[in-house]
Amino acid sequence: MFLLSTSSLRGYGLHRIFSFARDAQYDGICLDLNPLDFDTENTEYIAILSKEFNMPVVSITAYERRITPKIADRIIEMAKTLESKVVSFYPPHRLDKDGEWFSEYLPKVQQHNKDIDIAIINVEPKTFLFLIPEYKDATLPLIKKITGKTSLNISNIDPESGTDLIRTFSLLGNSIYNVYLSDKTANKEELLPGKGDMPLESLLIKLSDGGYKGNFTLKVAPKELLVGDDANVLKKLEEAKDFFQKHFIKK
Repeated sequence: MFLLSTSSLRGYGLHRIFSFARDAQYDGICLDLNPLDFDTENTEYIAILSKEFNMPVVSITAYERRITPKIADRIIEMAKTLESKVVSFYPPHRLDKDGEWFSEYLPKVQQHNKDIDIAIINVEPKTFLFLIPEYKDATLPLIKKITGKTSLNISNIDPESGTDLIRTFSLLGNSIYNVYLSDKTANKEELLPGKGDMPLESLLIKLSDGGYKGNFTLKVAPKELLVGDDANVLKKLEEAKDFFQKHFIKK
């Protein structure tokens, strides 16, 4: 399925975002939770929108920081209510106090919720003082082990780190349940597909040839969609979908 991340249209209300997704004929929504956007936390309201626009909330992206077992439970309950199939979590940031939810608690949550795929997002390999990793337990082999499921965020890949997009794909392999689709250059990220330097065509072809059955989520910077002009937003959404459909051929 080809989904629209609500973060791609940050600044619009959820009602308008669901409307854009429907008009551009996307398959569903990826709800990107944002503590500063209260609508994204209102399960009842989101369920109403999903029904009104006949647009399922297929996937949920958890908060990037400060997750606790209690918050993780709340997100899973939201997924159950919305009948979401995938929930993606970031590894714990080194400055967050609670990190045990990730390596110890999350695997147990997955075991007790087998109808929901709990995936871990790859993060950009940033460091403090050029030495200390910004995120704990965030290497590709480690995130793959947490629940056995991952979400591949293309804009979080740094080719200069020695692990480029195709290498990342090879390392994560069949653990990938969701791909956050975007493009990037050396100094810009979350670009529209085809506007950067990443070998997206090769990735999509490899995924197609390998029989990939997971989701794709358009997750780009709002300015890439020319937000503020409805006609241009719709045009850019359709262009992104066309790029995807051109290179990912369902087998």
